[in-house]
Amino acid sequence: MRGEIIAVGSELLLGEIANTNAQYLSEWLATCGIGVYYHSVVGDNAERMKESFELARSRADLIVITGGLGPTEDDLTKEVLAEMLGRKLVLDAPAYEKIERFFKGRSLQVTEGNRKQALVIEGGEVLSNEAGLAPGIVIKDQDKQFILLPGVPREMKRILSDHFSHLLGKETIQSRTLRFFGIGESALNDLLKEQIRTAANPSIAPYADLAEVRLRLTAKANSEEEARLMLDQVETEIHAVAGEYFYGHDEASLPGVVHSSLRAENATLAAAESLTGGMFAKGLTDLAGVSSVFRGSVVAYDRQAKEKLLAVESSLIDTEGVVSEAVAIQMAAGAKEAFQSDYAIAFTGEAGPDSGSGVKVGTVCCAIATPDDVVVRTFHYASSDRSMIRLRAVKDGYFWLYKLLNRKNA
Repeated sequence: MRGEIIAVGSELLLGEIANTNAQYLSEWLATCGIGVYYHSVVGDNAERMKESFELARSRADLIVITGGLGPTEDDLTKEVLAEMLGRKLVLDAPAYEKIERFFKGRSLQVTEGNRKQALVIEGGEVLSNEAGLAPGIVIKDQDKQFILLPGVPREMKRILSDHFSHLLGKETIQSRTLRFFGIGESALNDLLKEQIRTAANPSIAPYADLAEVRLRLTAKANSEEEARLMLDQVETEIHAVAGEYFYGHDEASLPGVVHSSLRAENATLAAAESLTGGMFAKGLTDLAGVSSVFRGSVVAYDRQAKEKLLAVESSLIDTEGVVSEAVAIQMAAGAKEAFQSDYAIAFTGEAGPDSGSGVKVGTVCCAIATPDDVVVRTFHYASSDRSMIRLRAVKDGYFWLYKLLNRKNA
């Protein structure tokens, strides 16, 4: 079944409110085994609404329309759809009685606009609204089905929870996101080209994020358990090919998996940052509860700060240069000692746009002090963009630390 969602309301087009209903409905339809092929938004204009409804009818089997069921003159959804389907609007007695009780209980008169909310499309199934006054409506027209819902999110959600089980199928669509770092989108596509080429159910869709790649796996099945098993099988096949780049599922983040790994090991971490200027620490401290594992960070930006705060030897800077593996090693060791942590990570490098150290822009030395020793790497970034060099350095540091903590081909 092909689904389409139409949101009605000029306020959506003007950006006055966000169209959160569409996101919720897409997730809801997926759990019912219905794929959503199109989203659209149309203002409170009868002619344009009719065009949108006609287009949706031409390409979708199920059209869910939210908004435009209220008491004002510009609430036109029922009127436009009824005319398009050649049907009348009729008064639904239970809905009108509810409206009367509502206003009489507040010593108010029922207006013509209030009465309008109780009008439904002839031949439609009325969906009671226990969270508001305007009922929802289901209309079947030949092989098409329309579901009209209020635009107020809590009312829409209440109608769905009260009525959807007998309206929609038993199939389910389940999705899972796999997150990867250290490999580009095209390179990951090349590694998995056979899996992606032959994937049908579950499907595999790659997406590029900032210095990361994610794969969205989607399975359609008769039950959530069956879908989960299908996703597990495909994920196992992907791990066999590209597992070294994988770090988490769904909403996982690199700081988040480092945090979890530190907690699992009951270990603490400190940081010493030069070119990254506190970005590494911010990624961790944005997470709730990280104080149990993260001791702190020193932003030692210039030479004196490195010497005084991290005990980096002045002679070492003279001989090796401030951007060097030797200095990164002493920075990490100094942070570990200063904070009395189990691990410490350090960054020193040249982010540009010009080099003040004599080292090529894009060169970053990262060291990690572990309970046993200090390991170091030098990363070379082709980008000359200062922000991207810093971001990539922080993410490389997180990913390397994650692999060290989990002993995964680090």
